[in-house]
Parts: sequence; structure tokens; C-alpha cells
Amino acid sequence: MMRLQGSVVFAVLLSMFAVGGGLVAQTPPATPPAAKGPDKEVAEKIGLLKDAVADKKFAREAEGLQAIDFLLQKSRAGLEPKDQQAVVKALDGVLSNGKVRPPDKVELYIGAAAALGYCGVEGAKVLKSAYLDKTRYPEKPDWVRLREQLLKNLGRTKDESMIRFLVVEAKENNEASLQAIAGEALGNFEDSKEATRKEIVNLLLIKYGELYEQASQLGTNILAQNAQDRLATLQDKWNGTLAKLTRQNFTKFPEWQTWYQKHKSQAW
Repeated sequence: MMRLQGSVVFAVLLSMFAVGGGLVAQTPPATPPAAKGPDKEVAEKIGLLKDAVADKKFAREAEGLQAIDFLLQKSRAGLEPKDQQAVVKALDGVLSNGKVRPPDKVELYIGAAAALGYCGVEGAKVLKSAYLDKTRYPEKPDWVRLREQLLKNLGRTKDESMIRFLVVEAKENNEASLQAIAGEALGNFEDSKEATRKEIVNLLLIKYGELYEQASQLGTNILAQNAQDRLATLQDKWNGTLAKLTRQNFTKFPEWQTWYQKHKSQAW
């Protein structure tokens, strides 16, 4: 009987090897995916962009913009972490390296700022650093156009750590257009948590109310005239941001104030 049982076991084992190619072969080890390695096209375009930035005659701006566009498309499609870091570093180099372009020829800077707007937290760091570099980009009328783009794309990164900075710019910047753009940039946080949106709305409405009150003063008060001019510059952009954050649609401060006082403690 023992010999018979042994024969049966041997036959079963033999059939398993015949069908599956062996006991171990039934569960073959997974083959690890091969590492992609550096993207050669990305490295090539980064090199081209660096050359364009370094050109003191500014004769390669068009090539630089084409390189930025290529790198942006690659970044949005998905890159290996090291390649993505290299892209952000190259875009940082556009804003921080090379001979400063004249304020009326800043297309390369604007292109880099636009691309950084899609680079999340790391892009936000670069944009804020460039905005605060008042030696390279001074707080003068000629540079307002570029500084607007830096703020606009800072908001586009959706980096919530930058909310406070944007609120301060919206409330305190002496340049009305920068106040307007900073407020507009805060509209990018429309998908943030309710508490975050409520905080932004509250802070914007405080400043909105101050300007509205000043602008409503009778007579030829210079402060009233300045407030009226400032409101005319920022009102539409701020209304747009408030609409995104509250899911409401008003066009004047009193309407926003009335709605906010009634709903600030309710779910939005």
C-alpha cells in the first residue's frame, strides 16, 4: 500500500511539472520596470535655453521661447523627477541669470513665468523670488507689466503657502494694477477648503470696504479721487475672484458685504 501511495504522489508531482513547467515556474518573479533615464530632448532644449539667456545681444529670444514651450509641454505630459527639477532650474535661470532685458522686451521672462505657473510648489518659489528681486526687476512703472505676470502665475501654481503673500500684495501694494492682479490670482484657490476660501474672501472684503468708503466721500477730497481710481482698476478682477470663491455673482461692494454678513457662518 505504501508503494502505491508513493507512486500516486510521484505521478501528481510529475503532472504538475509537465503542465506548469515546475512548481516554482507557476509564480514567476515580476520583472522590474526599466528606468527611463534622463530625457535627451529635455537636456538639449535646456542647453538651448541657457544659450539664449546668455546671449547679450538678445538675438535668440525666439529660440528661447520655443525651448520654453517645448519644456512646458514635456513637463505637463509628465517627466522623471530629475528632469522636472532640471526644467524648473532652467526656468529659474531665465529669470535670475544673464543680462537683464529692457523692460519693453521681456517676452522671454513672461514665457518662463507662464511655464512656472504649471510647476506647482517649486514653480511658486521661483516666481516669488523673482518678484521680490527688486534690484533686477525694480518697483518702477516700466516693470509693472512683468511684475503682473509674476503675480498672476504665482496664483496659477495653486501653492496655498503663497496665499498670505498674495493677500498682502492685494491689500498693500501702492500700484493699483498689481493690487488688481494679486486679487485676481487668489481666484485660483477656488477649489481650496472652505475655511481657506472664507479667509481670503474676508481679507479681500476688508480692503474692498476701505476703498469703497473712501471713494464715497463727498467733495474734491484727493483721497476719495485716488480711491475711486483704484477701485476702477481692481473692481472687476476682485469681483471675479470673489465670485469663484463664494460661487456667487455680485458686482458692487455693498452687495458682497450684505451676502457675506449673512452667510459667513454658513456652509458655502
